[in-house]
Amino acid sequence: MLPFFVRLLTSLPLLSLMATTPVPPTRIVDSVTGNPIPYGSAGIKNKPIGTVADSLGRFSTERLQGAALTDTLVVSCVGYLSQKVAVADLAKLSEIRLEPQVQALTEVVVRGAGWKRHSIGRNGAWGLTYYNFHLATDQMPASKLGREVGTILHMKANSFVEDAHFYIGRNNFKNLKFRLNVRALNSEDHPSVALLTRDVIFSVPNQASGWQHIDLRAYDINVGVHARVAVTLEWLDGAPDNQAEWSALLVPAALSATHRMVFRDKSEDQWKVQPLNLSLYVTVLSPN
Repeated sequence: MLPFFVRLLTSLPLLSLMATTPVPPTRIVDSVTGNPIPYGSAGIKNKPIGTVADSLGRFSTERLQGAALTDTLVVSCVGYLSQKVAVADLAKLSEIRLEPQVQALTEVVVRGAGWKRHSIGRNGAWGLTYYNFHLATDQMPASKLGREVGTILHMKANSFVEDAHFYIGRNNFKNLKFRLNVRALNSEDHPSVALLTRDVIFSVPNQASGWQHIDLRAYDINVGVHARVAVTLEWLDGAPDNQAEWSALLVPAALSATHRMVFRDKSEDQWKVQPLNLSLYVTVLSPN
């Protein structure tokens, strides 16, 4: 059995063992080029603890408050293999290197004259309930980094996702930046493997509301054999308008017995599911 003081140290939160002096940020970099990877995700496995790197690939371990030394940090980004790091080793690392993911050659899907475009999802702007990216417990803008919400959509296999639309009911944030994710579902009907080969990052104008459009044609997103996928929005950056009485970024949703909204707080948190139909839809090009 471990001595009591050793067991105590391994159970203490990460920040309680860190020096009071500022801790230099950790960088996420490409293992081949050495270039920084912007907006990579860093999350504690199976816990609502994590953060997102900035545009220069830097993140602060101070944002991992609540992690124990025995926890595992998973660092990930679309187009790269995920890297697992023991929290106990973080203090020794000035950078974390991600290996580019070799994309398997797939059969080229030829879009013929018989293909048709469809809008899939909810194009209604009203709702009896809303998803709010801002929580009452958020004490700083960084609390929202990595927060993610989306919907499960049904489409024909081999469909191409050409664009996405989502509705903002209220927004008093500025400098907003999101990542759009498209994922396959696992055996529990939760979002799982990414179907993207490139990161889809987009900005939202300051205090913008109404329908927002993301053109995805340049990303050549094909869902392959999957007839059900999750399309989600992940918070990467944004600051509240200090003039606002209360912070909110609201996406409407309607109660539904047949649709599902999925959400989680951080990149390695467990997914939660609600019987709601989020105001989010996509345009797909599908075979007959």
